[in-house]
Amino acid sequence: MKLIVLLAALVLTSPSVAQEPRHQGYAPLEGLVGSWTIAGKEGSYLETCDWYDGRRHIICNTEAKRKDGSISRGMSILSFVPEQGYVYTGIGNRGRYETYRGGTYKDGIIEYLDHTAGSYTRIRVGPFNDKKVVPFNVHSSQDGIKWELADSFNYVRVK
Repeated sequence: MKLIVLLAALVLTSPSVAQEPRHQGYAPLEGLVGSWTIAGKEGSYLETCDWYDGRRHIICNTEAKRKDGSISRGMSILSFVPEQGYVYTGIGNRGRYETYRGGTYKDGIIEYLDHTAGSYTRIRVGPFNDKKVVPFNVHSSQDGIKWELADSFNYVRVK
């Protein structure tokens, strides 16, 4: 009995395994935590984002009303991987799947660059200066030099 008590005391008083300090790359993701809509789509679009256990990934659940009245649902995972940069994965209830790796962070903007099937896509999220509005811009290019704006909107914080 004394041995069990002694072992329990050792376990309870021993220093816990130190968790590796968080890389500063996770800090920009903090600005995405909360509930968001898109300017002009209030009432028909809601995205709620929160840290996943361990605070290394943000999970966003999206619900939007389509023009035909049906409901679109999606999930996004936003991550920072020290060896890869910023990583985005998104899925949707009609089969959408997309992933972007190697995103960078500069001047308050997370930027992803993708080159597939002979064309380029550049996605810029931010800057995160304003805690209530986050710009989102998508540019496309055939040569990676001359860019055209393909989509642009503002995420607006709901709460």
